[in-house]
Amino acid sequence: MEDILKLTWNNIDFLTECLAEQIKNKNMQFDCIAALGRGGLIPGAMLSYKLDIKTLYNIGINTRQENGKYLDTIVYQRPDSIKEGSKILVVDDINDSGRTFTAVNSILNRNYKVNSDDILYASLVKRDGSEFNNNIISGNTLYTTRWLQFPWDK
Repeated sequence: MEDILKLTWNNIDFLTECLAEQIKNKNMQFDCIAALGRGGLIPGAMLSYKLDIKTLYNIGINTRQENGKYLDTIVYQRPDSIKEGSKILVVDDINDSGRTFTAVNSILNRNYKVNSDDILYASLVKRDGSEFNNNIISGNTLYTTRWLQFPWDK
């Protein structure tokens, strides 16, 4: 039996609401949400409704294989147009190692000329020990190595 922590839709709704409140308290206005496919698409869409941010992009990126071994970063989908100087909310389901957010930060800086200070990173959960801690919020912090199963992973 695998050591899996299964999250429910109620958990997701609660964590998304936690993120929405934290974002509102920052008094930042965002031009768009960049949801990281595939895990960030559902929470990204939920936050777009809660925060009334209508422009929602997908950045398809993969930094790990299914067996959990890290690979080179693969970017398989990018937005056609993010305006230079945009204020962006980047959303993913988990900030595990921090590699994905680090790669996305580099992509947004280099390809779209977006300043790191204009990007807020949000994850439903953050694993304790993640290497990415710049301009980030999370709904909860995990102090376990258990594998998370989100409702959309089924």
